[in-house]
Amino acid sequence: MVQPLSRLIELDEQETVRQQERVAFLNLTSAVLEMLPDGLVVVDAHGIMQLVNQRTEEIFGYHRSELLGQAIEKLLPPEARERHAQNRHDYNRYTIDTRMRGMGLGSQLRGRRSDGTTFPADITLARMIVPGAIFNLALIRNVLPSGARPATSPPAPIEGRNGLEPVI
Repeated sequence: MVQPLSRLIELDEQETVRQQERVAFLNLTSAVLEMLPDGLVVVDAHGIMQLVNQRTEEIFGYHRSELLGQAIEKLLPPEARERHAQNRHDYNRYTIDTRMRGMGLGSQLRGRRSDGTTFPADITLARMIVPGAIFNLALIRNVLPSGARPATSPPAPIEGRNGLEPVI
């Protein structure tokens, strides 16, 4: 059955509108993730960082291009990296729960900035399962006591950041 040209044009216009709506939603999602007050890191099943937000850059002092494609252990003190890699492996192998949960309950977690200084961190984990892949999301908060000064000044925000830059 052959459709009239006017119907084909109408269908094409509807598809264009749907594509514009999808792009607008992706832009909104990106803006929301960038505005989070906590660092956001998404790693794949191998612990490779696939997505970070601007707050992560500010907390750790790295530009996202220095983080994307790197192991999450880059953000940990050297003495915690091997243990974390094993814990991450076990978590991926034995955990199917997708609820958010605190990480390292009962222990003091620390992050490591690009300049080598460390800071106490509160980390919340969640698992995301999408068709064909599993990702782990970490929300990271610097938890220096109120009024405490970090060993070094926090890194200045990186200007001109407008959206997430996933590894492709």
